[in-house]
Amino acid sequence: MNVLSDNLKRCILFKDIKYEDLSNFLNMSNYTIKKYPEGNVVVIEGSKCEELGILLEGLLEAQALYPSGKLLTLAQLKPVEIFGEAILFSEMNKFPATIGAIKDSRIMFIKKENLINCLTNCHKFMENFLELLSNKLLMLNKKVKMLSLESIRKKIGNFLMEEYKKQKSSIIKVSLSRKEMAEHMGIQRPSLSRVLIKMRKEGIIEFDKKVIIIKDIGSLSKF
Repeated sequence: MNVLSDNLKRCILFKDIKYEDLSNFLNMSNYTIKKYPEGNVVVIEGSKCEELGILLEGLLEAQALYPSGKLLTLAQLKPVEIFGEAILFSEMNKFPATIGAIKDSRIMFIKKENLINCLTNCHKFMENFLELLSNKLLMLNKKVKMLSLESIRKKIGNFLMEEYKKQKSSIIKVSLSRKEMAEHMGIQRPSLSRVLIKMRKEGIIEFDKKVIIIKDIGSLSKF
């Protein structure tokens, strides 16, 4: 229980909540912890959402498959990140994407009634939950902005400028592979590589595996 509590204290839902209150929540909650080996599906697009999930260990990926066969990666979930929080309380509570384990994963599932109990009785928990929803809304807005850009060049420029602001450096450390970057932007991997090489020839960027260096921030910001 102590290991679980320590893990959950790193989760936004339990931020600044006392260990005693967290222990009481765990003792009173109807939660389950399930293991998903790498490659296994956690939830299928269109399935009903009846629990909130907290990733304790591993790595998850949410992907949507379009009728055209195009696969779009919506998000990657790292330890102590959450899924299902908004869908759980929606009128049409069905998952809009398939979530799969891309590494061996352990996930904690919490029933809706337990969440309602916490939201009702713990002001800090409610504040954390609203912060979580707000953060997810901002992420969704950024995703919509990315997909609305009409050219690959603009999508790459937007991605790099967002990372530049976040990392506060022109040396961008990219945690995504080229395939994951392409899926994040909703484009094909060869197209991504072709435009990156062109931008390097123009002297706008330099790159090597997991690092992209912005050499001409002025040109990049005009994309």
